[in-house]
Amino acid sequence: MKFLNQFIMCLCLLISFSSFSQTSVNEYKYISVPDNYSFLKGNDQYQLNSLTVFLFEKNNFTVLNSLKNYPSDLATNSCLLLKSDLIKIKGFFKTKLQLVLTDCRDNIVFSSEIGQSKLKDFKKSFQEALRNTFVSVTELNYGYSGSITSPKPPLPSVVDKGTKKGKTPKTPAPLAPELQIVAPPKLATAPQVTDIENKEALLGLIIKPTISGYDFIDNITKKVMYSVQATMFENVYIIEAQSGIMYKRGNSWFREYYEQNKTIIETLKILP
Repeated sequence: MKFLNQFIMCLCLLISFSSFSQTSVNEYKYISVPDNYSFLKGNDQYQLNSLTVFLFEKNNFTVLNSLKNYPSDLATNSCLLLKSDLIKIKGFFKTKLQLVLTDCRDNIVFSSEIGQSKLKDFKKSFQEALRNTFVSVTELNYGYSGSITSPKPPLPSVVDKGTKKGKTPKTPAPLAPELQIVAPPKLATAPQVTDIENKEALLGLIIKPTISGYDFIDNITKKVMYSVQATMFENVYIIEAQSGIMYKRGNSWFREYYEQNKTIIETLKILP
């Protein structure tokens, strides 16, 4: 465990040289900040997490740190999000921190210069070191470029399958506005949610914890219907190999995703 921080630091430096040339931070629309860092004893100790949010927002990042401001386009494309983490590096008589940003596949997109502080007061020392890590963040001159977007291209193909008129990709174009107009009313979405709820009520799902999240298993066929991975947000999970997110409210589980210009929310039937 004592070598973990040194290992991560070396790994960051090795990978960052190749990743910087391939991926730009500007391609990501959102960034998440956890409520706690692994080297701290509690949430927002020394106000380090709050300060991280402040410094990101000061550098024009859109920060997500709670379920309340979880945007709908992120439910469609989780790769719009960068995850931030702060690593404490062992040092004598100095506080050393490094900021690391990873994408939806846990690839390192950016690692900052090591921020240092010689102050003796813990709170002041950690905050000064954190501010020094953001010197290299400021140099990025961040501005969202829109390179990583929600998977909109498949939408016309969905329209083609649902319409019997025409087989060329150009014909659905005039129909798109009609779908957008019809989608918002509750009557249009209600049948889809009801159908899904009826099917899942008959099958029933069993939840089994995994290393990174949960498996949702069909009680009859014993087939894994959904595998989800935990995110920075409490009770919010990314679905593997499927669109959308899974989240828990109270004792109920929901799957939310975007399809044919509509947000669809499925209530899952979970067996005890």
